[in-house]
Amino acid sequence: MKFDEVPAKDWIDLKPYLDTCLLPVSGLSGFEDPMQVTERLQHLRDALEAIEIPYKGRVVTYPAVHYVTGVQIKDQLDAVSLHLKRMGFRYVIVLTVHKEATQWKADETDLFIAVDMDRWATESEQIKSSISKQVQHLWQRSD
Repeated sequence: MKFDEVPAKDWIDLKPYLDTCLLPVSGLSGFEDPMQVTERLQHLRDALEAIEIPYKGRVVTYPAVHYVTGVQIKDQLDAVSLHLKRMGFRYVIVLTVHKEATQWKADETDLFIAVDMDRWATESEQIKSSISKQVQHLWQRSD
């Protein structure tokens, strides 16, 4: 579920069950035209659904980190992931569709998923299956 769908009055009761934060990273630089931004965000949405829909009762999707220019994104993701854990999330999953994201895996991120959207049109079911296996493996190795 998305962060704004969590009822404030129910958060304390739901918190033990919603133990995983999904942090999207669009990886925009500011040099994209409106059509490129739209396409990137649509791709990110499509990839996020591979986790959001099947794991709705356990995952909370937080607002995306969009622009990465001028900062060390790995350090930013490390700090945000640490803060999210201090707020009570047991796991933090970062998901991106940015092509150059392989260097972004932060120490405090439990699972980093970079989806190759060039393959999505022809291999989406295999990619979704791979994402699902990675998420389940994360939970199984820690439970």
